[in-house]
Amino acid sequence: MLYEYYFEGRKPSNAQVLKKINEGINQGAKCIEISWGENMITLQKFNGWIGSGWIKGISGYDIAYKINDVESNKFIKNHFQFIHVGG
Repeated sequence: MLYEYYFEGRKPSNAQVLKKINEGINQGAKCIEISWGENMITLQKFNGWIGSGWIKGISGYDIAYKINDVESNKFIKNHFQFIHVGG
């Protein structure tokens, strides 16, 4: 499933872009395209998220990296228990 969103007018903030990306993820999208003018961020989900493109200083690669990091941490918390042993 593809999720697309086009911002018009002023440059969107990082929070606005992330909000739209989260909407796409929550809808089950495997491909997300966020655009503003000639600028576009594309995220695709395979085994993890892969991102490309820019909207001014907002990087699709960086967003995908952060999403994968958050998902990895959730998996670890849900499936492993860490025990501190020793002094």
